[in-house]
Amino acid sequence: MFKKNDWQKLLALFIFIVLLGGYYEQLSVETQTMILPMVIILAAAFPIARFRQLEHEIRSSRIMAHSIAVQTFSVVDKNGTERVSISANSDNASMIFYDENHASCATLELLHKEPTLKLIGDKGNVWIGFDKDGMPNLTLRSDADEIIWTAP
Repeated sequence: MFKKNDWQKLLALFIFIVLLGGYYEQLSVETQTMILPMVIILAAAFPIARFRQLEHEIRSSRIMAHSIAVQTFSVVDKNGTERVSISANSDNASMIFYDENHASCATLELLHKEPTLKLIGDKGNVWIGFDKDGMPNLTLRSDADEIIWTAP
């Protein structure tokens, strides 16, 4: 609720009120009459100002939630394990799906403006890509990343 700088303002207000309390009876009646409402107003102004600031921050966060610029976006499950990662680099935009052991099992990449889907298994992987003419290419690869079979 409090920012790092807020404690300094509250401490200054507290010291001011304590000092006024110590000298309050030594002040004239006119000064006492003027200072007491001022201390009450100051004591109430800080929480009210902070609540208004929080209200503005909440409203701003709701507005800004519609457009957030990030380079990597990760989705985690309830155990805190990353399940999906979306990356948007200028060289390579990708979406990676992870299993429960955080090993990637499917990847959707955009390489050289050509979409490529890579499905990863225990014994190998499958690449499905599209060439410049929009024709699909299917490639089966082994664990050592050797091409087993390909179809234009």
